[in-house]
Amino acid sequence: MNALHRRLTALAEAGCTGALHVGGTPGGVVYLVAGRISYAESPGCPGIGARLVGCGRLSARQWREAYAAGHGEGRVGRLLLRDGHLGHHELACRVVATITAVTQVLLAAGDAPLRFVPGERHWFGSFPHCELGALGPEAAKRLLSRPAPRRASRARPHAARRASTHMTHSGCDS
Repeated sequence: MNALHRRLTALAEAGCTGALHVGGTPGGVVYLVAGRISYAESPGCPGIGARLVGCGRLSARQWREAYAAGHGEGRVGRLLLRDGHLGHHELACRVVATITAVTQVLLAAGDAPLRFVPGERHWFGSFPHCELGALGPEAAKRLLSRPAPRRASRARPHAARRASTHMTHSGCDS
């Protein structure tokens, strides 16, 4: 268990609200509201805007408008819902996918300097939350464990028979 995992666990158990800044490369920030992860960002991973525009779910104009109208008040997510661009469940799933990807990148980087800023919130808002315990034991384990080293690609015997359930176009994957 690395320092980031230990610190996130302690902040979650204490019910903290604020931003855990992770130094190093690529670095990033994990935002918490009442001990729950509400958003995470890192230069090493596409954010929610890049994901939504990249997969064609939103046009670049729709994203810019929602961002411009809501970033100052921390309500971009709520505006996307209010304006009917996305449904609640779809947006929650996409935010959780972003949080998972960013957290994996940060954990894979190893121990890095950590700084918690109480009360700091993200411009996206705190509409969907990701509580580690609510994800279920297997998902929480994957979220907080280092990714396995990449191996050479091997064909799986049953892969051809199963329909794909993952969206894989430009940031739509989970």
